[in-house]
Order: sequence, then structure tokens, then C-alpha cells
Amino acid sequence: MASRKPTRILKKIMFEAYEDESMKDISFPHFPSTSSEPLLILPFDPQMNNSEGLPEKFPFPDVLAWGDGLDNESSIFFDGYFSEGDEQKRFCVKVLFNIEKAKPDDYSLQAFHNMLADAKFHAQNLRAVAGVLVPRHYGLWCARTKHWGGTVLCSVTEWAGIPWDRVAAMGYDLTSVKKLFGRTVEQLHDFGVHHNHLHYSGQLHHVLFRRDQTTAGPITRCFVVDFSEARTVPCTRNLPILRVDADIRRDIGGCREALDVQYLLEMYEKDVEISPSTHTYKALRFHKRYSALHPSLRNKDVMTVQRHHFFKDELPLDLNIKFDFQPDGKVVSWKGHKEDSDKLAKRLPDDYIASLLV
Repeated sequence: MASRKPTRILKKIMFEAYEDESMKDISFPHFPSTSSEPLLILPFDPQMNNSEGLPEKFPFPDVLAWGDGLDNESSIFFDGYFSEGDEQKRFCVKVLFNIEKAKPDDYSLQAFHNMLADAKFHAQNLRAVAGVLVPRHYGLWCARTKHWGGTVLCSVTEWAGIPWDRVAAMGYDLTSVKKLFGRTVEQLHDFGVHHNHLHYSGQLHHVLFRRDQTTAGPITRCFVVDFSEARTVPCTRNLPILRVDADIRRDIGGCREALDVQYLLEMYEKDVEISPSTHTYKALRFHKRYSALHPSLRNKDVMTVQRHHFFKDELPLDLNIKFDFQPDGKVVSWKGHKEDSDKLAKRLPDDYIASLLV
């Protein structure tokens, strides 16, 4: 990138050309850098998702044909770095080349619209979870090259890690990684966001994992990426994305996206019927009855109570929430509210839970 600071909003001419004015007033956070040095993009081993939705390396001369002979719905991924003294900050730079040549029926035009939609969704809906569940999005840039890449569109985000297929091939404890991913999806859903494209051709897609500070450290962070098809909607799941003791592939209601993730992670027992003797049946029954008894509760609150009693060995989704129960079983005391806490129970009585399972 040029050292001269570019605009964070695409030039109006670009939006007029593609009849899209929707992002003119969208703003993005500033780069986490006080350096006057440019963001360096390394041309080594750029990647693009292949037909199976998995990252694949492409020679740099080949990617320059993107949009001009190479028609693909995926953008090109580069590593980007800022240097501040001895510290290097890493970014992911998505690039679309030759976008002025895109035709209405080209995949490359769809990639253009996807990049805009992703940036817009980040700016409007994901600020509160940026850097926690999703990478920070720093904006869009447009530039004209002289000859080698036509008009180029760039999207710059926080570097979020490595994809699932690489994690699975590197010998990590997949049980803990699966829990981390499931937990991230549940937290995103409780925030009111459904991704709508977390799998592709039976493979996990648009999820990245990051190691601990050391290169040989454990996987400690999980980020969901690419929100070009996302929407905001309350989650209706009735089971957590955790290992269960029955087959969830049958119609059990709830949230389709959460069940798809649980299925792809193989966090269920194949061909085991959901019967009254299974833990899965009891958790589903509790969810249904408890929701009916307390219709004023949000589903995320009901899921928290279900997790607290039926999956008590697992971490809660929100470590800051403290809660108690009234005599009628209703959950209270969210976010550490302590009023009359000495009169309330920390758990529902066993006979109360048993009454909901009949």
C-alpha cells in the first residue's frame, strides 16, 4: 500500500458504477498503530478459497489475473504487517483485482458485493464483539494500479488465525477446539447474529483459530469471519453446542445453524434414539417446559439455566453473569444483581427439575 493515507470509504464513483450507495456513511475503527510506516503486504503465498471452500495457495503472477480471466467468487488473501520498533502487528488483507472489468454475471462481481456486505455488517452490527468473537475490521480501500492489477479493492482486518482443516492436521486436542468453536457460535447467537454460511460442502467454513502467545502454544481463541450473508435474529436453539448422548440429526426443532455446527463437529451419538433415558431428552424436555412456565425469559436466559443444571461441568457462556432462582423457579439476579440474594436459591431443587421432565 502507498504510504499516503488513503480514504476509508470507497470513492463515490465506485458506488455509482455498481449502483450501491449504502456504505457512504459507514465508518471503521482506526488502525491500532501510531506508526507512520505503511502497511506492508507480503506477496508470498497469497491464498484463495478453492471450489471446496478451503484456502489454497496461488502464485502471485496468477492472482493478478483475478477479475481479468480468473473469475472467482473468493477474494485473494495476503498477510499484512505493521512494524513498530521491535513489534510486528499482523493483519489479514483481502484483495480484489481488476474490479472495473467485472460484468453482471461474473463471480468476481459477487465477490465485490460480498466484500462490501461483510464490511457493512461489521460496522453496523459487530462492534461490541470485535476482537472477541470476530476480528476487528479496519475498513476498505480502493486504489488504481497503472498496469498490473487494474482497480484494486482491499479489506483489512485483524489477523484471526488458521482454518479448521489446518488445526485438525496439526495434532491439537480437537475435543477442546470443538468446544471452543461451539462456545463462540453460541455467544455470537446470543448476541443476536446468525452467520448463515458456517459450512460448505460438508466442511466447516469461515472459522479461524489462534494459538497462545507462543507459536507452540494451545489454541485459545476462535473467530468467525465473512459476514456477507449474516443477519440479526434471536436464536431459538434448545441444546448447547456440546457433546450429547443421542442422535440430533432427527427433527428436534431449535436453531438450524447451531445444529448444523454440532453435526459437523460430530458432537452427538450416531443412531442413538432420543429416549427418556438419555440426557439429551431430559435437557430438551427441560428447555420446553421451563420456557413455557416462564414466557417472559429470553431464550438465551433459558439456555443459561439449562447449561447450569444439565451441563454443569462446562464453562458458562458468560463468566460475568451471576444468578439465583425464585421459589417459583424463575431465574433472577443477572449480571451480579444482589438484591435479596440471601432469600434465593443457587440451583433449582431436584424435585422441581423432576416435575418438568414428566
